Amino acid sequence: MKRDLRLWLAFAAIYIIWGTTYLAIKIGIEFIPPYIMASLRYLIAGGLLLMFCMVKRESIFSTNILQNIVLGAFIMTFGQATAFWAEKYISSGLTAVFNSLLPICYIVTDKRNWANYRKSKLTILSIGLGIVGIAILFISPAPASESHTGFITVLASAITVAACFCWAAGSLYYKYHNKTGSLYANVGWQLVGGMICCLIISAIAGEWQNFSYRSVPLNAWVAVLYLAIAGSIIALIALYWLLARRPAAVVGTYAYVNPVIAVLLGYLIADERISFIQIFGMIVILVAAYIANQVKFATGNG
Repeated sequence: MKRDLRLWLAFAAIYIIWGTTYLAIKIGIEFIPPYIMASLRYLIAGGLLLMFCMVKRESIFSTNILQNIVLGAFIMTFGQATAFWAEKYISSGLTAVFNSLLPICYIVTDKRNWANYRKSKLTILSIGLGIVGIAILFISPAPASESHTGFITVLASAITVAACFCWAAGSLYYKYHNKTGSLYANVGWQLVGGMICCLIISAIAGEWQNFSYRSVPLNAWVAVLYLAIAGSIIALIALYWLLARRPAAVVGTYAYVNPVIAVLLGYLIADERISFIQIFGMIVILVAAYIANQVKFATGNG
């Protein structure tokens, strides 16, 4: 029962917390350039995790520091920080809908479990229902807070989809390769890697030229802190903990639920309209997530 409670809490973390981060990102990027905001998020989260390790007297200097920094630069920047940039041109709800492709991305990149995925009817059913739910939400997405049309919205959408594959590939690499040191230290160094990479991109993009921290209101700073502590510490650690105990396709079902949370928050807080079609799509997605969580594979991690 204790293990089941931990599983439920971990799933709740990646389902609910990451569902709320899309709105937090939207609030923050109104005043902070996207890659600067991402680097601040990773600086706070990575610093707190490494300090936590030192307080617990755990060594933060393991043999795979460089590996974690490089992996974090890839995952955090190209698998996550791109959402910061994309939300300047597409709505937070639509960004979350695109991220619902993650379970499919996990299956495509999880070569070790392809045979199991092909044999599982529940997996196929859950993915099929998930795609149907995504299509329903895509037909009537939440409107963007900014008016952008044409090529830039297509580019933002394509980059968001590509980011899903980057996230899935990076997460699976961490899952399957030998690691030394504690989970907290590994994630801390990955966040440091993301911070470094985002800082480089922000400098190249010229984000610092017109940015003044004095012009950033309190709600934007609160959004950064929430993203750092809840999104990059609690939910990320829950993700890695779950990946070690459940199949990647099952863990990836958080991408089905996140759009539901994002669209609802957009309706309740950001005054985004919600239709009966969207409500139906959310119900389909929740059913898909429930079915996928019933899947058990004979692979040692099911």
